[in-house]
Amino acid sequence: MTETGWLIGLHIPAQLMPPVVLWVANILFLAALIFAVRKIPFKQLLENEPSQHVYFGAMVALLLLWGLKAGVSPGLGFHQLGATLFTLMFGWPLAIIGMSIIMLASVVLEHGELLGLGVNGCLSIVIPVFTSYAVYKLTQKYLPDNFFIYIFVIAFFGAGAAVALSRFAGIILLILVQAYPDAKIIAESLLYTPLFMFPEMFVTGMLISIFIVYKPDWVITFDDERYIIGK
Repeated sequence: MTETGWLIGLHIPAQLMPPVVLWVANILFLAALIFAVRKIPFKQLLENEPSQHVYFGAMVALLLLWGLKAGVSPGLGFHQLGATLFTLMFGWPLAIIGMSIIMLASVVLEHGELLGLGVNGCLSIVIPVFTSYAVYKLTQKYLPDNFFIYIFVIAFFGAGAAVALSRFAGIILLILVQAYPDAKIIAESLLYTPLFMFPEMFVTGMLISIFIVYKPDWVITFDDERYIIGK
């Protein structure tokens, strides 16, 4: 498989993983999907047609964004995740479901390999989405409710943390299964991780700032009463 064959969606080709890892990851990813589906506010979403348009429009935009990747060897490349943006705009359940649909679509369009969905879903979706949500909840609990706290900590820092944990988890997994020599993983992936954190942080912070100023109803986790009016 050439590098271009993994351009969209997947981080790690299935052939790099032992079968037991693939199947355990598929089970964990399926469990996360079921949990997310059970938490989706279906009634609220179905009754709000503008929110549906924004949600599906964001999915199309993210599918295109996932086509931007840098790297050398399969499994060591990067693409923008968008997990923090999706989590803040739509909540973690819809973020997991929407990004999973995007990943499935990209797999079908590119190469049709379904066995690696679990590994890549856990690394590219579940870990960064729950990281973003954890930053959001911890900030609400321990930091003052402030517009700038939301932008710079929840959106900006949260996006960087999501990318970092996603990449570190992938790197650790590749090392454990000995997919590549450790020196190659460090040279092609670990050392470049900070360089790919900043674009994600910048884009997420910028878009969230624009949305909460001009379209605050697009960001479900932002409450005017909490972060602005009550100050």
